[in-house]
Amino acid sequence: MLGLIITNLITTKEMSQTLHYKISGLMGSTSLACWIVLLMPQLIEQWRLKSAEGIAIGFISIWFLGDFFNLIGAIWAGLLPEVIFLAIWFCIADFLMIFSYFYYTKIYKKKLHKKHHHHSHHHSHLEGEREFIDVNETTPLTDSTSTRRRRRSSTLTDIAMEPQYHSIFIKYILPIIFVVSCGVIGFLLSSSSMSDNQPVDDLPIENPIKLGPQIMGYCSAFLYLGARIPQILQNYKKKSVFGLSLLFFLFSTLGNLTYALQILFFRFDKSYILLNLSWLLGSLGTILEDSIIFIQFYMYRDNIVVNDNDEH
Repeated sequence: MLGLIITNLITTKEMSQTLHYKISGLMGSTSLACWIVLLMPQLIEQWRLKSAEGIAIGFISIWFLGDFFNLIGAIWAGLLPEVIFLAIWFCIADFLMIFSYFYYTKIYKKKLHKKHHHHSHHHSHLEGEREFIDVNETTPLTDSTSTRRRRRSSTLTDIAMEPQYHSIFIKYILPIIFVVSCGVIGFLLSSSSMSDNQPVDDLPIENPIKLGPQIMGYCSAFLYLGARIPQILQNYKKKSVFGLSLLFFLFSTLGNLTYALQILFFRFDKSYILLNLSWLLGSLGTILEDSIIFIQFYMYRDNIVVNDNDEH
């Protein structure tokens, strides 16, 4: 997937005066920006809640396998170092997600249980001391002043830690605008760095994808499509999407959409479409599955599942 994006971007710059090549390059650059930040919203959500119960371990495990096959394909095809670097970054981000899951479901749960046991042991002593606390002098203003102060704040930390106090525009639309802008700026900068005497005609393009990367493409597409199923089933069983980041799935949909458009705008002939069919199936199929998750976000938006280890 990454190899195709960057290969098309390079060829697009060589034919930069043709409109559909420009659109293809713009879509590819935007898709690349989405992939780079894709997992960050979900990692932040798990850090904020100190819980990974919302994400399905099957989802992130199969996703990791898909990115691993993508990395193998990039190395196998001898693609650019930038492509291999991004493929490695995806695997690292997947590992961080898996590590976060096991940390909050295993390690953090044990720490929280010990802390709760320690507090329960001294509960009787604290009860007597609390009777002498002067509320006016020592109690934090958490109900009125602090809440209003949080709602007025628009720092990135505040938005990440207390998203409930911010508008849809700040939580979702603004980050998407920022990522799309980065993609557009990246494309414009890369296009402006090309010399003006590049060939402009529709030159014949040799197919850079060989059998090995093609096999890896179909493996990745199959795994990406299968990854959503455990998450959809978990949401359905719990009747809740609590702990999932909506922005994560918005970035995924936008990245897959712009990626598919990059392929379709780059060349329209049947042979090229067939050559990239695996990547198209993976992207468009994932969008359909993400649509199901969006419906679940709407259906279960008011349902919150509180686990025993979520004692904040």
